[in-house]
Amino acid sequence: MRVEHNKTTGFSSPPGALSPHVQRELSADELAALARRLYVRGPYLMRKMMHYRIRICPFESLIPHVAPGASVLDVGCGAGLFLALLAGAVPGVAGVGFDSSRPAIDTALQMTEQAKLAGLNADLRFLRLDVAAPWPDGYFDVVNLVDVMHHVPRVHQKSVIQQATEKVKPGGVLLYKDMADQPFFPASMNRLHDLVLARQWINYLPIRLVDEWAGEFGMAPAHAETMSRLWYRHELRIFRKSP
Repeated sequence: MRVEHNKTTGFSSPPGALSPHVQRELSADELAALARRLYVRGPYLMRKMMHYRIRICPFESLIPHVAPGASVLDVGCGAGLFLALLAGAVPGVAGVGFDSSRPAIDTALQMTEQAKLAGLNADLRFLRLDVAAPWPDGYFDVVNLVDVMHHVPRVHQKSVIQQATEKVKPGGVLLYKDMADQPFFPASMNRLHDLVLARQWINYLPIRLVDEWAGEFGMAPAHAETMSRLWYRHELRIFRKSP
């Protein structure tokens, strides 16, 4: 992975951990091994997508922004991969993930059972919710939108950002990661990726709008990073809500 821009503005990120006793950041290879360990049941293609998504998405750069013991809301969680990796990397995480896809949520629930068998110290729940359904109750230390917004129709993108910020506890963070809409080649390759796998013409959200809307909804910028992996380009933002 190549990091092309990194700006930190006062947010101190805790390290991840293998267990409550061993705290350290995990490499992409270690996260891939963890995914293979946890996704052993469910549809074959979906499991393989979870095994190999770490090779595309730089999860090792996202996980350090989640503190031990944090409550996490994973918006559009898919098959629950981000919460699965948090369960193995950050002790004591309490995560709630929701998605509209029944096969994805069924796979996430099977992963949860495997995490329990593996003795991971995490409390994970997954819910299948229709797109227009109310989000889960409560407020969270971390609300994350990871590779979600480009699947949201443009007319609804701002309202999703607003809903996400409203779920963040005072002093908590909004973790945003999505695919970059520039330059042309990586953006086009990701568009092809989603045409093949999701059968969807995606709607890129310019990162300047994410910054603008997060500020409008009371979130302060804490960390900005642009990363490239293979032919994919990723934009990471961490925003903090005032205590």
